[in-house]
Amino acid sequence: MTRRVNPGNLVLASVSILILLILIAPIIIIFLVSFTPTEMLHFPPPGFSLRWYEAYFSDPKWMTATRVSFVVAALTALFSLVIGFAISLALVRYRFFGKAGLRMLVMSPMILPKIIIAVGLYFLYVKLRILGTTGALVMAHSIIAIPYVVMIITASLYSFDRRLEWAARSLGASPLRAVWLITIPNLKPAILGGGLFAFVASFDDIILSLFLTKLTEPTLPRQIWVNVQQTIDPTIAAVSTFMTVVSVLGLWLVALAQRGLKKG
Repeated sequence: MTRRVNPGNLVLASVSILILLILIAPIIIIFLVSFTPTEMLHFPPPGFSLRWYEAYFSDPKWMTATRVSFVVAALTALFSLVIGFAISLALVRYRFFGKAGLRMLVMSPMILPKIIIAVGLYFLYVKLRILGTTGALVMAHSIIAIPYVVMIITASLYSFDRRLEWAARSLGASPLRAVWLITIPNLKPAILGGGLFAFVASFDDIILSLFLTKLTEPTLPRQIWVNVQQTIDPTIAAVSTFMTVVSVLGLWLVALAQRGLKKG
């Protein structure tokens, strides 16, 4: 008995594949262009060469920007996890006046355009005289990263069995010790996922970095922006490919963490 193919499912699958190809086509093109041996961006590349990756990794300017991006992203992930975990506990475990308002405030950076946040923080940081500092950029990136952390950890806290905590409390553990020894280890996949999302959100940001970093210590996205204004060569394609690999690796680790969360 032959199985009939549903025309609707066939159309849906075709459209989905077409949209996916359109979305990933620029990434594939940049990836291929990064291996071109020519002095200019050329697609399809006439040959294969690693010269532009060598130019990227041997250039102190690019390496400084890479270091700044990794440091800021790591600090953002750590800061966002600490603040996001505390907010998640408050939203899930406690009742207090203004709880709905706090939830809306925490999630608002996902709705507001980044340019509004960037301009507002620019004038605030000028007043506080912290514009261009690493700490200021970490706080700015944390504003856009904390909502991801809160979403992931809050969902896990709702499904967490609090009786484990209560058992620890009955054996003499303080509330903070019970959270440290019981809650956090059981929420490791969610915490890892939230931290990785925060890292990627910071690592890929360009708008906040344009407003809040110094030209002498730019992040990697801002350095790409500066180079595009001055000259365009395949080094930019190599750097973009490297950033894409880091982001995809981060999202892949998030998927692994979420899979671990479901199994748990």
